[in-house]
Amino acid sequence: MKILVVYYSRTGNTREVAEEIRNNLECDIEEIIDTQNRSGLLNYINSGFQASRKKLTTLENIKNDPANYDLLVIGTPVWASNISTPIRTYINQNQAKFNNVAFFCTAGGSRFDGTFSELTELSGTSPIARIGLKANEVRDGSYKTKIAEFIKKIQI
Repeated sequence: MKILVVYYSRTGNTREVAEEIRNNLECDIEEIIDTQNRSGLLNYINSGFQASRKKLTTLENIKNDPANYDLLVIGTPVWASNISTPIRTYINQNQAKFNNVAFFCTAGGSRFDGTFSELTELSGTSPIARIGLKANEVRDGSYKTKIAEFIKKIQI
């Protein structure tokens, strides 16, 4: 099965999880690059506002066509209980090319259900697997056990 991990990361937590998934699956990976600066406190607040308003952004060109993959593993940080604006934009631009999907989210808290519902609705596809990880699990490395379970679901 040909797999692509696609993710956006503002702080590095989602990137770390994406790389762990890629390493376990030995698959391709692509970071979504937003042209908007999202660093710093004011941009953090603005990012949450944009996510809650379901805004889109401008992305740099992607390198991998999702139509060329059997499975797309999409990763997003949770912003104001929503999908990050860059991932919303990526899905909006590429949804018609998705075959199968799996989702992972990272967040400061533990409320992932709404984000997963939103990802499912936007992608138009039910995920074969999904996992939500708290930022402290990523920082202390305890997320790796959960990733192993997530990988098993993908490889079935």
